[in-house]
Amino acid sequence: KLTSELDGTIKYLFDTGDGNLIESVLMKYKYGYTACISSQVGCKMGCTFCASAKCGFIRDLTPGECLGQIIGMNTDNGVTITRVVIMGIGEPLDNYDNIVKFLHLINDKEGLNISYRNISLSTCGLADKIVRLADENLPITLCISLHNPIDEQRSVIMPVNRKYALDKLLDACNIYRLRTNRRITFEYALIKGVNDSQEHASR
Repeated sequence: KLTSELDGTIKYLFDTGDGNLIESVLMKYKYGYTACISSQVGCKMGCTFCASAKCGFIRDLTPGECLGQIIGMNTDNGVTITRVVIMGIGEPLDNYDNIVKFLHLINDKEGLNISYRNISLSTCGLADKIVRLADENLPITLCISLHNPIDEQRSVIMPVNRKYALDKLLDACNIYRLRTNRRITFEYALIKGVNDSQEHASR
């Protein structure tokens, strides 16, 4: 593990027991501890700005392996994690069934008893899975990795956009919002000369 001298954030490298490695992060805030966990070993999505894409895709993580990241960080630090963001290695909605099972496990009173409202799931935009997630009746926070509001440019840095263009993605988001009555967070990493112009801001 590596600990930040700046704010005490801890990055973990977990061995999955089959020769693969995943990363997780423990963050401390005024309101308590938050875990950022991985959902896959590697990733299929190929986003050009993401380090996970460089590893290629190896396999999905099981619900237990997702849960184990939280338990491992709790145990190692003697703390109780109360918030979870699924924003580590992998695309959560590409591992749909396992992630939904994992969400039920961490919310269960016999499990970690973490409120759904304290869980955020980040996706690069698998529109069909977003619509499917809307029907699960899980009041989590859905986060969309947008990073470019112009279709042609987004397709270059995020290949998923070639299958689910922005109109399809936004339609899915509207369905999700109407069915769940939950706000959606849009994530945007500014990349100099790529997505930081006045036009991008206006879009």
